[in-house]
Amino acid sequence: MGALSITGIKPGSTSLKLTAGKITKTVPITVLSRNLLSYGPAEGNGLTATVNTDGSLHVTGTATGQWRGLSWTFPCPVQGTVKLSGTSIAGLSFNIKCLDAKGQQLGAQMNLGNSVMTIPAGTVSLFLNVISTEATPTAKDGDLRVQLESGDTAHDWMKPDNTSLKGGGYELANLYPRVTGLPKTVGADPGITVTETTPGTYRFKGSTTQKVDSWDSLTCSVHVDAGTYTLDASDWPYDSSSWLIGIQSTLTPDDGSGQTIAFEPKGYGPRPLKAGTLRLHIFVNTTGEVDKTLTPRLCKLD
Repeated sequence: MGALSITGIKPGSTSLKLTAGKITKTVPITVLSRNLLSYGPAEGNGLTATVNTDGSLHVTGTATGQWRGLSWTFPCPVQGTVKLSGTSIAGLSFNIKCLDAKGQQLGAQMNLGNSVMTIPAGTVSLFLNVISTEATPTAKDGDLRVQLESGDTAHDWMKPDNTSLKGGGYELANLYPRVTGLPKTVGADPGITVTETTPGTYRFKGSTTQKVDSWDSLTCSVHVDAGTYTLDASDWPYDSSSWLIGIQSTLTPDDGSGQTIAFEPKGYGPRPLKAGTLRLHIFVNTTGEVDKTLTPRLCKLD
């Protein structure tokens, strides 16, 4: 008795009629896309995604900030090894995270630099996001073709089976801890008063006749997992290279390898960090009249 092999050429449904002697059997056949993703229209953080007729995503708009964009969450359809591939838009990146039943990330995220991985045990859903990588986002109007498939080899892009999943806005979590003990005055004659105007935003107002020379009065710390991090602000009082008002930080690794400088002006990342305690210092070293704000953001990129 011979064997019958059927290869699906494109997604869709059909049927196969089999006859053996006087017996005829109709077998329904559904060909699924090799692209395991699910996505659809989305809007948030200044960006809008619509679905083109070929099933790709069309993204327009200007992101409201770096590391902000769009996201979709859907049930994980596969186990084993998977491959991520695709074409992006300049200034935007895409990645996928594996989530457990509580929505916590399992393992490293997938991106074009880490495009092959094994789905971690306990994965319940996948999280696809498209975010701005530009410090000052620019207007976008282009197409994304993203594909996740079983195996370790990328094939030609194919439309996913589900392109009607509604998405929403997304931004990387801000891990920068709150500065306590405010209001506080640094410097003298009469000094610069530091207040928290809204959660996580700090105002520096006052004046001095000499440099404030405050390097460790506005200190906080947070434990970080190993990964790639960036330290940024939506409103640097001067700029990210200034030593007038800014941030310095040191990392004390859990492995006992010794304290290192993690971030400072002209070196706010992205950069890889070992797991450990990150100590962050907002410094003030101005002279004269000051009325500035600072909203620091510490983000894990992977």
